[in-house]
Amino acid sequence: MLANVLLSLAVLLLFFLTAARCLESWGLPLPGRLAVPASDQAGAVRPMPSRGDLWKVFVGALALRVLLLAAMAGATAFANGDGLTAESFLGKFTLWDARHYVNLIEQGYTQYQEEGRHIFLVFYPLYVWVSRLVGLAVPSTVGAGLLVSVVSYAWGCCWVYRLAGRLFGQDVARSAVLFLSSFPFSFFFGTVMTEGLFLLTTAAAVACAAEKKWLSFGVWGALAALTRMTGILVILPAGIALLGELRPLAAPAGQSLKNAIRPFVRKLPFLLLPLLGAGCYLLLNWQVDGSFFAFAGHQGHWNQGGMWVSKVLVYIWRYFSENMGQPMGWAVWLPELVLFGVFFTVLALSAWKGRTPPGLLAYGFCYLIANYSLSWLLSAGRYMSCGFPLFIMMAVLTEKRPLVRDMWILGQGVLLGVYLFGYVNNGPIM
Repeated sequence: MLANVLLSLAVLLLFFLTAARCLESWGLPLPGRLAVPASDQAGAVRPMPSRGDLWKVFVGALALRVLLLAAMAGATAFANGDGLTAESFLGKFTLWDARHYVNLIEQGYTQYQEEGRHIFLVFYPLYVWVSRLVGLAVPSTVGAGLLVSVVSYAWGCCWVYRLAGRLFGQDVARSAVLFLSSFPFSFFFGTVMTEGLFLLTTAAAVACAAEKKWLSFGVWGALAALTRMTGILVILPAGIALLGELRPLAAPAGQSLKNAIRPFVRKLPFLLLPLLGAGCYLLLNWQVDGSFFAFAGHQGHWNQGGMWVSKVLVYIWRYFSENMGQPMGWAVWLPELVLFGVFFTVLALSAWKGRTPPGLLAYGFCYLIANYSLSWLLSAGRYMSCGFPLFIMMAVLTEKRPLVRDMWILGQGVLLGVYLFGYVNNGPIM
């Protein structure tokens, strides 16, 4: 009970601080030490990274994925003991949820069932559809899905670099991509799962909103909402950024609000375009199972549902305590606790210092809390690999601490190798 109360209080305090930063950007002055000096406030825009720089990021990201695929092949050969075969290597791309994506790509939502039920409607469709399209040119389902994941990840890194570069400069942008790419669970970007595509669509949407390209934001946002449930959250940074541009709460408040309403309403259809992606997903549910919300009924099969974040953290701690000597304890429960603590601290420091744009801060906060509000959380590491605002914040916080930055990236890289090896050896890393 006490743990629930304390954790809830911490979350609520961070929520109010994040909300205060949003109100400040909309023109409401904050009192005392809570206010950020004008010299430290977010808002300065750097030159757009050059195409040459973006191509370097893209090629570098692809090269890293090739190295990790080689590492997977080596780990597979080591695990087999009798060398590497094509069958054993390809089998590593159908572990856990990946096999469901492979079956959905090959069979579709209508045909792929379990016990006569369409329980796989809980898997969002864009990755399935894009992989099926690529499969027209690539004969292997695994190969098509892998190509979509790897290219999407590399392209997504370009958008992360572009966003961070415009907000904070190239040094922070480079560090952000390194934090993202060395994250211990970033190897999921090179599997037949949605991580690469989700990174691409969400990073592109948020970057387009920051650049005030509202139609492009809407299109990318709709694609994000078709990739994963939390894709709809991209509406937050876009709406907050637009209100920050209009500053409706600046004095004189009445005149500012009046001047802000019309341009906000004009851009509102673009801000709400991500709802179109969510609507397409609901239509898929209706087409396959006769109900727009069929997925909600199928979530029970996966023991999934909503739960307040503090209760989730308490049960994760309990399961870790009960499984300290088991693989689940060290591969699932402990990392989930550590990751929440690390990312929560990053958010709190970023909110207090005020350098991070409020929209990016709010998106990072909501993304963390949304992913840690599931009643049976087994894949927090995989989900958080796509939380690119948190990696940008890490880069900002360590900008003037290069030793801390380098040691952190090195430590992440070591853990990346450990968890990749565990995954290839069929460990409970999902």
